[in-house]
Amino acid sequence: MKSFAALALSLGLLIALGSGQDKRSVQVTAREVAWTPVSLPGVPAGIQQKLLHNNTANKVQSAIVRFPKGFREPRHYHTTCGHSIYILKGRIRSPEGMLTPGTFTYAAVNERHGPFVAEEETEFLFYTDGPFDYFIEEK
Repeated sequence: MKSFAALALSLGLLIALGSGQDKRSVQVTAREVAWTPVSLPGVPAGIQQKLLHNNTANKVQSAIVRFPKGFREPRHYHTTCGHSIYILKGRIRSPEGMLTPGTFTYAAVNERHGPFVAEEETEFLFYTDGPFDYFIEEK
């Protein structure tokens, strides 16, 4: 239950921070949101997400993202947004170490990060602070 409470607190905070131009508050029951595939150019298939909040006015989003076991996300960067990740379950290996439940990380605009490898099926809360773009830059 502790991870659910952390998710609820994080989600409430992210919605409050990310919905500056929204005309109404948003409340979502994540278990009722369907998983949908995510396709990014140059990235292997397998990513899924539950889009929890899409603020089109500010071009920010909140989602739960799932990497299947063995998934490898290449080293990359973003020019129009930074993003926050909070690990809910699973493990992701990164160049900086293992990301496990309760780990929070923020990647700033233009900061190269990754590659990331899911050691097991992993779910994380994902929040963008600007319009999402994606550029691969392998070492």
